[in-house]
Amino acid sequence: MGKSSASNSKSRSSLARKLIFLVGLVIVALNVLQLLFVTTNAKKQILAEDTDMYENMLQGYALALQNDIESYFKELNGYVHADVMEDGDLEACYEWIMDPEHRDMRGDFDYVMLSGSDGQARTDLGGITSVADRDYFQAIMQKGAERFVDDPVVGKTTGLPVIHVTRALKDRNGRTFAMLSGVVNVNRITAEINKIKIGENGYGFLLASDGKVIAHPEKSFVMEKNFITGIDRNGRNADMIDVAVSMTRRESGNAWINANARSGKDLIVYVPVEGTPWSFALSVPDVQIYDLVDAIRNLLILFAVVIVVALCAIIAALLVVTLKPLSVVESTITGIASGDADLTRRIEVNSNNEIGRVVDGFNQFSEKLQTIIATMKDSKRELVDAGEMLSDSTTDTSAAITQIIANIESMSSNISMQSDSVHQTAGAVNEIAANIESLNHMIESQASSVTEASAAVEEMIGNINSVNNSVRKMADAFEDLELKTQTGIQKQNDVNARIAEIEAESQSLQEANAVISGIAEQTNLLAMNAAIEAAHAGEAGKGFSVVADEIRKLSEDSGSQSQTIGEQLSRITATISEIVGATRLAAESFSSVSEGIYSTHNLVHEITNAMQEQNAGSQQIQVALHNMNDTSNEVRTSSYEMAEGNKAILNEVKSLQDATFAIKDGMEEMSAGARKINETGAALSELSRRMDDSIQKIGEQVDQFRV
Repeated sequence: MGKSSASNSKSRSSLARKLIFLVGLVIVALNVLQLLFVTTNAKKQILAEDTDMYENMLQGYALALQNDIESYFKELNGYVHADVMEDGDLEACYEWIMDPEHRDMRGDFDYVMLSGSDGQARTDLGGITSVADRDYFQAIMQKGAERFVDDPVVGKTTGLPVIHVTRALKDRNGRTFAMLSGVVNVNRITAEINKIKIGENGYGFLLASDGKVIAHPEKSFVMEKNFITGIDRNGRNADMIDVAVSMTRRESGNAWINANARSGKDLIVYVPVEGTPWSFALSVPDVQIYDLVDAIRNLLILFAVVIVVALCAIIAALLVVTLKPLSVVESTITGIASGDADLTRRIEVNSNNEIGRVVDGFNQFSEKLQTIIATMKDSKRELVDAGEMLSDSTTDTSAAITQIIANIESMSSNISMQSDSVHQTAGAVNEIAANIESLNHMIESQASSVTEASAAVEEMIGNINSVNNSVRKMADAFEDLELKTQTGIQKQNDVNARIAEIEAESQSLQEANAVISGIAEQTNLLAMNAAIEAAHAGEAGKGFSVVADEIRKLSEDSGSQSQTIGEQLSRITATISEIVGATRLAAESFSSVSEGIYSTHNLVHEITNAMQEQNAGSQQIQVALHNMNDTSNEVRTSSYEMAEGNKAILNEVKSLQDATFAIKDGMEEMSAGARKINETGAALSELSRRMDDSIQKIGEQVDQFRV
């Protein structure tokens, strides 16, 4: 009981702390959201307002610088509009500016310089220098500009950083024949810019057209530092490079960059200076811009802390007052739980809030529980009596079920014997049915074999008829072939006769060729004798000598041709001899073929006779197979009738077997049910015993309550 009380006290205390913590957390979160919202919007608004203000301020400074430059141009009016300048005489102009009376016209210039188209310049101090490579010379004399202000350079005359305010000099015809430059020390311009101070750390700076610093609070930067080429792109101030590039492009705008040697950032606002190649900028630290926002944020944080502390204190006091009635509830419930279980006790708390309604609910629950416990006490005695009756009935039921199980087991053994007999009978009938079925299969196989044999015999008869037709055609073909062979032999004999005649004629040609060859030899001898006689005749025999030569040539040609013809005739004779041998062999072959054809013709006639006898035997086999097929059909019909009768017997035996199995299954189910009932009876006895014990325990607990 003490442990339960401590647990309840701990739960109540943690509930109060949780409520205070959650409320404080919500208030802190709301204040943080408010702080973020206010500071963010304030920063945006202040940044926009300050940016506009700085841009307007920058425009004012740039306009002042433009006015200074314009005043320098106006100071040159006395020189430009002088009558000597309009004459266009460069030497006269030189003398005019060198006149001591005109030196007082310099004003803010350190000196005045006059340059011709050749780039040679003379100063009113008496110096001479070349300015052909200067920007202002190229702008005025080469590009035709009316006036020009250059980036600061080191003056060739003074050796100090100066700017040249230059105007074109025109004669009365409007031709630019020279230019006049007023040289101004850079310090005159940067002195005003260096005085610019915005807040504590804001300042202004001026960049030349190439990014070089003209004016800056850091003295080491002036005419030395270049914000484009002199800054490391991987360093802290790399953002300044992009700003300087935009300034050299004569763009207007603003940007944030990392501050030099500080952890914050600087706002850079920049504009080009009209009439010059320069760009003017203001730099303001972010700390200076957001000072007011930081002050507001600090005040909001302070107020939020005060509000959270005050609200937590107020909520804690309210929780203590509100949860105080719970102590009464706790003590009453603890008394009911740890005392004598007096359900007649009620909680007295006068409260109309949620705690009061909880107390009313608890009192109603106690009253309901009192009624239930009283009813349970009245029912306890009845349960005790019912438990005793249940125990007695369970004992009687268990004995009866034991007797039923014994009877079921005796009946089950008898049914098992009957089932075995039926099973044996069914086995014998099944064996008979199997034999009949095997006989049916054998008959079916025999009938099928007979049918196939009959079909095979019919097919064989058809094949025999086809063979007879083929043999008949073959015999006709052999007869025709035999006639053609006889004709071929006759033709071969005619060819042999013609070849013999050709051979005889070739012999005649050989003899004629031999005669021609002899005539040629005789003619050659006559030609030789004629030539000898012509030689003996001298000049008178020259003509005859020519004829003798021609005859000799003719005899030589005839002898040569006769020799060639003899060789060809020899080859022809040899070829004819080969043909004669071949024709002799062909004739012998034809004779052999003729004899073979005659023998084959006789064999064909014998095959025809044999096939006719085979056809007659096949017809007899076909008749026998038809008779066998009819007998097989009769046997198959009888076998089917036996099988149908055996099926009827088998169905009756199966019905008997099924009935026996059903009875056996029923007895087994009855036996299993009886055993289950017996088990249930035993379990019921155990349950009755347990219920009796439970009734006793419930009675002991219920008797503790006072109703």
